[in-house]
Amino acid sequence: MKKIFYTLWVFASVAALTMCSKSPSVQEELELTETFLENEKAVIDPAKMETELLNLVNDHRKSIGESSLQSSPSSYVHAKDHNDYMISKNKLSHDNFEERASKIATEINAVKVSENVARFYNTAEKTLEGWLKSSTHKTTLEGNFTHTTLSVQVDKQGRPYYTQIFMRVDAE
Repeated sequence: MKKIFYTLWVFASVAALTMCSKSPSVQEELELTETFLENEKAVIDPAKMETELLNLVNDHRKSIGESSLQSSPSSYVHAKDHNDYMISKNKLSHDNFEERASKIATEINAVKVSENVARFYNTAEKTLEGWLKSSTHKTTLEGNFTHTTLSVQVDKQGRPYYTQIFMRVDAE
């Protein structure tokens, strides 16, 4: 009975999403949320996933002639806090980005800040693939940035949420 309810809930959610406006945020969420079955529980090591995904992002950037991104540990709290926010709302979002970006810019003298988000991907490879399939996320990932921070947090069901923040810090 529980499985039938979940299946009906998934179909109703998909129907509701497809009937809503085809805004970039709805399309983004559909593209950057991997479907989990009700009885499927991810076993993710967030710290290991962060390292793997950062390495994949830098490998991709190098493969297209862009520089590797330096880690910005002081900005990590902003990525983590945004994951906690998305988990609390059970939704993918860029809510409060301007505030996050402003704080980061002030803290590390960044001249440009952007971010990518995703949820429910259970491997670093699938997360990167999702970002590369989304034109806006790909543009950010391949953009003119010098630094990054990435947080992976899991919700109560063990499903991962991702926030990667990209920053450009010009040398003085």
